[in-house]
Amino acid sequence: MNYHLMIDEKFIDDFIADAERAAPGNNTYLVSLYTPEPRYTRSPLITYVKSVERYWFDHIAASLSDNDRVFIHWLDRRVYRILLALPPHITTGIFCWMGDLVTTPLYLFDKDILEPQSYAFFRKYKKGKFQPFAHHGKLKNALLRLRHIYRRLHAPAEWRTKKKVMQRLDLFFHWSEIDYRWVEERYPGFGAAFVYFFYGVGTQSIASGTVRTAPGGEKPVTIWLGNSATIENNHFEALDALSGLQNENIEIICPLSYGEPVDSKYTTDVIRKGHALFGNRFRPLLEFLDRDNYYALFERVDFVVMNHIRSQAAGNIFAFLAAGKPLFMNEKSSL
Repeated sequence: MNYHLMIDEKFIDDFIADAERAAPGNNTYLVSLYTPEPRYTRSPLITYVKSVERYWFDHIAASLSDNDRVFIHWLDRRVYRILLALPPHITTGIFCWMGDLVTTPLYLFDKDILEPQSYAFFRKYKKGKFQPFAHHGKLKNALLRLRHIYRRLHAPAEWRTKKKVMQRLDLFFHWSEIDYRWVEERYPGFGAAFVYFFYGVGTQSIASGTVRTAPGGEKPVTIWLGNSATIENNHFEALDALSGLQNENIEIICPLSYGEPVDSKYTTDVIRKGHALFGNRFRPLLEFLDRDNYYALFERVDFVVMNHIRSQAAGNIFAFLAAGKPLFMNEKSSL
């Protein structure tokens, strides 16, 4: 049996469909659910769990056989104990997203992936900081603050454990050998074998569109900026770079419905800066769209700006390229 330890994410359903075609009936999918209902996954083959660790040791660990394999889709502390308790002959692998490996409890690599303005924001508002959210309410924010303090106190121990977990992995599923080498350099003892893999993102349904090289009539040139409300987009620097177009007939679509909450400090500051520079021509997307409606927006896009340094937004990037859209990326991007 292939055991997949997953989180509720947009491309998980596609992976499950592919996995069932490759090994029908030989997969178990455990999705950790941190919201009352799943937001992104719908597959009937999923078992949703509040605590994957508890479920694993209550229902699975004792019945593992020599031929079973365990695969991680997003590595965080919730699966550390599971991996470290596995018998040495059980094959393990990670389907790498990079966000889970760039993030560390000691914030070791954030400066490598953020431009100066974004890193200054990170240091002031995010690094080791607790951010309450209005939608949580006072009681939940108080409990979350206590949890945050606990985690900060245990951050060194968690980092040591994460490095041990990385040493336990046998297979590294990813599409970029550049990222694989990045991981090798930063995780001592990491020796998992590289296996080429890419999550399906439905790009086969995208039709190549026409690209305008100049505004036509009163219709503005449409710029797509970033992929999510996460600081790794380096939005502040990207908006500054686009500020030279303030007097042009443009609009900027900026997806911010995914990542940090809409009422987070980061999301609100990105919106504030976008409106300060471009007024109502800066159009943040604050409602989550399903894939069909999301890709439908691509038809009106003239060019795309992705200012990430680390591997991020690969699905968006490949989808835009499939649609024939010009793409501008950070020169330091590992993609």
